[in-house]
Amino acid sequence: MTYLLSKENFAKIGEFIYRKSGIYLEEDKHYEKLAKYIDSRADELNMDSFRKYFFKLRFDDKEGDEFQALMNAITVNETYFFREKDQFEVLVNKILPELHESMPINRPLRILSSPCSTGEEPYSMILHIVEEGKVVEQRDIEVVGIDIDSTVIKKAQIAKYSERAVHAIPKPILNRWFVKKSLGYSLSEDLQGTVDFHVANIFDKTQMRKLGKFDVIFSRNMLIYFDDASRKEVAMTFYDMLNPGGYVLLGHAEYMSRIVSVFNAKKIDNTLIYQK
Repeated sequence: MTYLLSKENFAKIGEFIYRKSGIYLEEDKHYEKLAKYIDSRADELNMDSFRKYFFKLRFDDKEGDEFQALMNAITVNETYFFREKDQFEVLVNKILPELHESMPINRPLRILSSPCSTGEEPYSMILHIVEEGKVVEQRDIEVVGIDIDSTVIKKAQIAKYSERAVHAIPKPILNRWFVKKSLGYSLSEDLQGTVDFHVANIFDKTQMRKLGKFDVIFSRNMLIYFDDASRKEVAMTFYDMLNPGGYVLLGHAEYMSRIVSVFNAKKIDNTLIYQK
């Protein structure tokens, strides 16, 4: 099949996407998916060439809507509740109590989930926090979720989930905090709104600064999509966003020590965490 996107132009748009988002697209893995999207989008816009679409993307996208739609199409959002749950247990049993003891009592604990996808990760934090109960009874805890994909942020705000998304939640917790629907589950009204969701690009410094400072940052399985230079930039962005003594938690296949040396690595209950 012949696409509007040639292999030569794949390199051009791939470089553009990389500069804007830090995401590196490999030709053998991403060419066909991107080519099909561009054909579909060009047809919607009544365009007959890649050049016209690329011009719109670069020079006629003042509000960023076209680039946002492109990001929504190419990003992967596969997750479920309580994934790698040992990290949530370390959060509520070790990290939050430690931070609670060391921080002024009038300041809220702030946690960032980046990327948050459709909300399973930040809501898993909330579920562990309310189930543990001790710290949240004594201090305000704010959880913020960000993702570059506006579609998944809208789904996160609705908080409706499939059977697969909730399959790892223990039945007592599932029954306590979710409502069974004909197609899946809905998060209880008591917990809806406990996460502050935003569409944000981790490489947009202005957007990141607006989010403020955090005490804990979860960023699991995002860095694997970046090259070394982008990983380093993200790591330093997280470092700047953390309050002194704050922590970063990455996916089990990601290692901050291979990216930058500014964090102190700790191992708690077989979980690696990184402290500012």
